Amino acid sequence: MSRSCLVVCVILLTPFAAQAGPAKVPVDLAWRPDGHLVVALRDGKALAVIEPGSWRVEAEWPLPIRPTSLAVVKDGSAVLVGGTDGECLVVGNDGRVVRHLERGRGPTRVLPLADGQAIVASQWDDSARLVDWNEGRTLVNHPLPFPPGAMVQTPDGRVIVADAFQGNLVEFEPALVGSTRLLKLDGVNLHTLAISGDGRELLIGHMAKAGASPISRTNIDWGLVYSSKLSALRLSEFGVTGRTLNVRRLTLDGSGHGAADPSALAVSPDGTKLLLALAGAHQVLLIDRNLGAKANADLLPLGDSQKLKDLEVGRSPVALRLDPSGHFAVTADSMSDTLTVLQMNGFSIIATVALNPGPVERTPEQRGEAAFHDGRSALDRWMSCASCHAGGHTSGLTFDTNGDGGYGAAKDIPTLLGCGLTAPYSWIGRFATLEAQIAESLDTSLRGPGAQPGQVDDLAAFLHSLEPAPARRSSDDPAALRGKDVFQIRGCDACHVPPTYTSPVRRDVGLTDGPDGNRRFNPPSLRGVSRSAPYLHDGRAETLNDVLQIHHPGTEDTPWDQGEADDLAAFLESL
Repeated sequence: MSRSCLVVCVILLTPFAAQAGPAKVPVDLAWRPDGHLVVALRDGKALAVIEPGSWRVEAEWPLPIRPTSLAVVKDGSAVLVGGTDGECLVVGNDGRVVRHLERGRGPTRVLPLADGQAIVASQWDDSARLVDWNEGRTLVNHPLPFPPGAMVQTPDGRVIVADAFQGNLVEFEPALVGSTRLLKLDGVNLHTLAISGDGRELLIGHMAKAGASPISRTNIDWGLVYSSKLSALRLSEFGVTGRTLNVRRLTLDGSGHGAADPSALAVSPDGTKLLLALAGAHQVLLIDRNLGAKANADLLPLGDSQKLKDLEVGRSPVALRLDPSGHFAVTADSMSDTLTVLQMNGFSIIATVALNPGPVERTPEQRGEAAFHDGRSALDRWMSCASCHAGGHTSGLTFDTNGDGGYGAAKDIPTLLGCGLTAPYSWIGRFATLEAQIAESLDTSLRGPGAQPGQVDDLAAFLHSLEPAPARRSSDDPAALRGKDVFQIRGCDACHVPPTYTSPVRRDVGLTDGPDGNRRFNPPSLRGVSRSAPYLHDGRAETLNDVLQIHHPGTEDTPWDQGEADDLAAFLESL
């Protein structure tokens, strides 16, 4: 791919005297009607207000939470702020917290609607709530079959929610219970959604598994392992029974250059230009929809892979917003504590806004988080650790890595949530320490330049900070209590020992990982197991009940009684 890179002088702008300070970590942006830009500072526990034109920090408002998302309400009178731990605040234009909305579990996203309403979705609630943010009450709760992530509203008022990790989408009418339609996209990490300028298509930035090829330098470089895509789905086809969705795709990676982790998408006012941020590649792509093949008479081309333009911005741009005029765009560079201001005319950088007064002092955990999301750790930025483990979790894919000492037996991507105390590591327990597993992954999975000084220790510090996913079911649920007895009577706790629900000894569970392959596996931790489907080393089991029926643990190859199996699955959902 030939990309021209237009860069002008970068000006560092800050209203403070130069001095070191802790990382603030900008994670989201929103434009107010008065033209000011509001920035959510996750670790700074604040909102920053940026003055347009001068691009200086005009004010910083402290928050009682660590924000993870924000959006200006439709009438411009307030900002809705989602928190990392399920919080949702209504913040006035003077920075005061006006109201706390119903709390969920996990990182929370907000989508303002008309008439004082909004959709609020917390990652571990598996639901999306229609709320009246003026009155602070929930109006409708829409159950979802997956952890919710990116959200967008269609021109006809429906809401589309993406799976935070895998390739699922749901569409529903905000006020109508039972209106959800489930759609499946061939892709994962659907981190950004947008509606096309003509209102006819849903645009999705995501990653997709390219094939079953082993992870080698050659296969990565040829795009045979993992790839970044821009997909377009015609909205008029959503919800039509029996119809296969017609998906148009633009490949974002190029010859010798990856485009790791599409993270944010913006559409120009005339709909002909798209800006796509790449959190892993630390770039913004400019996509011209006047270019490329015109496959449909009523739709714009999707663009031309060979004519994408790119700009290097700050580290890990996770949010991107065009101003209402379409003249400027700003990225939130989460891992460099900066904003990058782009001028659309000529596609150039005109300023970098430093959100810290001087050098940023990062903790080992924060440095590890930055490394986890850094595509430069991989071959030509084709992927990062987060490409397979978005949010530290699993994408549900299988890859043929060298983690088991060879190729030919693809393995399920395990969640890393709560992995810090679950040694040994890898599906066959090859590595006694987390650090050894990390070094191996940097070398043979990412195929990058190798571990940099201190990088392995920093990554280990970050992974140790990740808590297990929360349980789906209460521990005092009657079925879960019966299942706990089954768990003990059947001897499940011999391999999955509380409180980590794993053990350091490899076990023969009656399965193999391929022709002449392993039979002895590292028992995975069962904490948060209800959130980490599919199951088993090769992902062959879609549900917990499937696990019990496939290899009948503890029953000497005799199928489980269905009642016992259901109760045991309920207990596992309570962990």
